[in-house]
Amino acid sequence: MEMLDYVKVTPAKLKENIADKNSLVSPLVNLFFKQKNGSVTIVASGSSFNAVMMSKPYLKMRLARSVEVVTPELFELTRTSKNMKNFTFFVSQSGASTNILHAMKFVNERNGRTIALTGNTHSEVAQKADIVIDYGVGKETVGYVTVGLSTLVMYLVLFANEVAQREQRPIDSDDDLLQLPKIMTKTINTALEFVNDHFMELAQMGPTFICGNNMNLGVAREAALKFQETLKIPTLHYEIEEFMHGPDIQLSPQYSIFLIDNPQASPRIAAINTSLAAVTARHYLITYNSDKVQPNVINIKLPAINSLCSLATIPFFQIIVASMMPALNREDAHPLATKFMNMIPTKNYDKQGR
Repeated sequence: MEMLDYVKVTPAKLKENIADKNSLVSPLVNLFFKQKNGSVTIVASGSSFNAVMMSKPYLKMRLARSVEVVTPELFELTRTSKNMKNFTFFVSQSGASTNILHAMKFVNERNGRTIALTGNTHSEVAQKADIVIDYGVGKETVGYVTVGLSTLVMYLVLFANEVAQREQRPIDSDDDLLQLPKIMTKTINTALEFVNDHFMELAQMGPTFICGNNMNLGVAREAALKFQETLKIPTLHYEIEEFMHGPDIQLSPQYSIFLIDNPQASPRIAAINTSLAAVTARHYLITYNSDKVQPNVINIKLPAINSLCSLATIPFFQIIVASMMPALNREDAHPLATKFMNMIPTKNYDKQGR
């Protein structure tokens, strides 16, 4: 399967995981209730970090507790005797991330317990963790992960929802959760049409900004990562007002800008998008539930769970990169970049079981 195939099958995988939610999340929920300190620390990097960012507003709402997501490096630099007592778990889809392994070793050396969420229970992370939990990604053989990101978002959502249910607080129904993969399928179709209609613009993209707020900052982070990995285009992510306070000064007609609206449409963001036409033709606004048909405005259905609009939005960017990478022959890195990456590996596959 190619990257585009994985994007297209993701909604079906989410439906499968929602149906299997009890067996998937019960191990982590049970561990959570065994620990007295309810504050949650999630250690992740790359797309896993971005998935947590996409789900963090929902996690805080349903867990009714403090939630932090930190990179492995920051985790090691900022741990104290107090926050080491937080309910902490590590995330690595591949189970081979060297920075996650190093942070787990950091905890073990201080007599702490390591809980790992992974998509590969035969990996070194799984071997080194005290407790291993498969978060339900299945098999994804393309390195530029898409299924892994979305299944992690859904896993965390199901985890938080189950905690709320056991504590007899408001929860989201299966119907509302199942609406999300349906909307994602619609977003995929919208994105395929967008790529077809704007192919030449996308083929000529240079430096790019992708901007959003709150949960959609997580989308912007992930989209920027994928644009850089697959299309080899310098891409920056910002909150929208942060973009307007300095980074915008560098704009020229060579730039592309994607703005992601707030769940409740923001007149300010719409005005920024309209005004960007003064400097570049490649400016796009992703908004929700709009009845208007406007040039360079992409409309996505807002899910009933507004705080998970991030999950409804991310397929738009995944389709762009999965379509444009092979079309532009951008699969391979520069030979010198490959040489550099081989000198400083970020994955350890030597001890993988498969």
